[in-house]
Amino acid sequence: MFLKSARDIYNDLDFIIRNGIEILESDMKKAPRFDPDNKPEYDKKNEYFNNANYVCQVSLWKLGLYDLSERYYEAMLRDIRQYEITNKTNFNKGMVYANLGVAQAAQGKIDEGFASILKAHMEDEPYHTTDSSKTVFNLELYQQFEDCKAGFKGVKDYILEHSQLYQREDSKIIDKAYLSGLTASLDADIHLLFVSVVEKIRRNFIALTDKDNRFTRLQLFLCLQDLCLSIENAIKTKNHLSGTLKPLLDVLFSTSSGRQRLPWKPIFDNNYQLTSANTTQLENNLKSIIAITDNVARRLLIFCLVRNFSSHNLDVGNNYVFSNIEMIFDNILSSILFLHEKGCI
Repeated sequence: MFLKSARDIYNDLDFIIRNGIEILESDMKKAPRFDPDNKPEYDKKNEYFNNANYVCQVSLWKLGLYDLSERYYEAMLRDIRQYEITNKTNFNKGMVYANLGVAQAAQGKIDEGFASILKAHMEDEPYHTTDSSKTVFNLELYQQFEDCKAGFKGVKDYILEHSQLYQREDSKIIDKAYLSGLTASLDADIHLLFVSVVEKIRRNFIALTDKDNRFTRLQLFLCLQDLCLSIENAIKTKNHLSGTLKPLLDVLFSTSSGRQRLPWKPIFDNNYQLTSANTTQLENNLKSIIAITDNVARRLLIFCLVRNFSSHNLDVGNNYVFSNIEMIFDNILSSILFLHEKGCI
């Protein structure tokens, strides 16, 4: 009985894909070549794919079958590419990549999903370079991952939960509008990296809570490093600077920078440790930093500590560090919010 049901699912999916391809090929034959230098109206670029897209949306997508939707859009993408080669033509594939990326991300395939979303952003560059409203970031399809939609907890909701430390210590009120300003200040690559890494952190925290294990610990710590690196890159991009994090902060908060030099900077400088070669040093440095009463110095020192704990250090067995891992994440987020407030990112 179960084997028959499985075969029925396979045959039904095959039927849906074959019908989608048949409709797609019929519409591609009627569609003009896409010319980015003489682009049609935004909605017209998708006309060749609208009907094939509808097939998936009403059959698989509306039931939340994102794994099968991924297979559908991958099949459509293969067929479009082959048609382009055979007929020496070109189509704008922004919608196809966007749907594929969201279907992948919805399954937790964060790296594949956000790579596809970035491809959608690149495909639609002829439009959003002159009209920012046409960027993939403004599509409701994508925004469900940044903002809570239909019961799905978005990345911004998760950041808000972990911004309580910053809000309490700095007497600030952070909302989604503020976070939208933060993500809008990042270029497309860093924007997607930031959002995708936070989503991976969320998923790894869930996995760690379910059952503590060394593999998830490693994934979580590497994600925290990536989060620090993404913001370091944002600092470099916005301020046209180069170098590593500590020298960047020295430049950004120097006397000549125009930013107010606050009491936290000497405390930060006096307690800065270049690196932690192993988890014992990491623990000792973390204990020293946590004891610092200046909020800004503490959070930026934790930011630098994680950034400088090289990725080849694979020993994640230190229980002190991982009993404080959520606090570490909250302090890194506090650093990011602080740097955005000061106009550094």
